[in-house]
Amino acid sequence: MSNHTNSSKESVNDVVNHLRQNRKQNTSVQQIKSDDKVKADAVNTGSRTSQRASKKTLPTKAAERSKIVNQIVKQLLFGELTQGQALKELRINVLGLKQDVYAKLVDVSRKTLSDIENDRGNYKTDILNKVFKPFGLKVGLIPSSSNMLNSLLDNN
Repeated sequence: MSNHTNSSKESVNDVVNHLRQNRKQNTSVQQIKSDDKVKADAVNTGSRTSQRASKKTLPTKAAERSKIVNQIVKQLLFGELTQGQALKELRINVLGLKQDVYAKLVDVSRKTLSDIENDRGNYKTDILNKVFKPFGLKVGLIPSSSNMLNSLLDNN
């Protein structure tokens, strides 16, 4: 059992190290701007094209990641995205990770992650908090009325 635990921790550490290395790689400014614009346009238009994470996906800059997260959370709050769709968008557009890698990172099975992203099953709050934690999010209550939600947001 301890060997399995160590190997899963190593794979998570490998993922984190891989992400750090990708950020440090020198890439052309033009390529980064082009990729950032495509990602931002996809999020801003609310298009739900079938996206996949790949090895060719360049990491998003911190400022751009924050904008993407905020836009996705806003769409989630106003009911434009389901919880599963939001998680998938965050995983792909912010981290650029495949399901199996992200599942190891957050310590859930790939099937559980897939079920959540496809809005299948009923998962407890602790599991949902695990999968949203890398984005600084957790499950909570929101008003069902968009008027009440707008009122709350306008007051802050």
